[in-house]
Amino acid sequence: MTKIVNVSRMSEISVGERRALILQAAYGTFVSYGFKRTTMDDIAQVVGLSRPALYIHFRNKPDIFRALMRSMMEEALLKVRSSLEQDLPLEDRLFLALSEGIVAPQRQILATAHGAELFDTSHEFGADLFLDWMKAVEEEIARELSRSEAARVITFPSGLSSEIVASLLIDAVEGMKCRRQDIEELDDTIPHLLKLVLGAIQPR
Repeated sequence: MTKIVNVSRMSEISVGERRALILQAAYGTFVSYGFKRTTMDDIAQVVGLSRPALYIHFRNKPDIFRALMRSMMEEALLKVRSSLEQDLPLEDRLFLALSEGIVAPQRQILATAHGAELFDTSHEFGADLFLDWMKAVEEEIARELSRSEAARVITFPSGLSSEIVASLLIDAVEGMKCRRQDIEELDDTIPHLLKLVLGAIQPR
């Protein structure tokens, strides 16, 4: 395993930078060897720490995995927000946001040698984080729908709201993921979903 930082430099690095390096090392090790085969020793060796030093920052391997999930979710949320700020039609912005928020993270992990195991691990140790993540994406989409309503780009019939429509969109895309064997199919089906939904809430 190749070290990502020289041991002699670790004392010069802040705690935050050290944790980021540990997560970088953990990601590379998890995707190369899987969660079960990876040990704390493996991660410590890659990052250039002793195992006791690694335990100062993280309690155990699941703790590292959860921190890695949070880090990846924060990065993806920035991409969701950036997608919604593009100078594009609402349908295109929503497609990009749903793709970055739901499809791209799964595509990234599935492309690795141990993607299936890592997904199982995420459900085992981070089911609560996944729910929080879906809620965060939903809230970003709801805010964009509210802005579009204020700009009279869309209008909600009685009984509907930006929050309800955003929740339905997330549920629909998650359902598509479960039904389709190939994640790439969502690039074709999500636009159909958006045409159906937005067509019903565009001003007459």
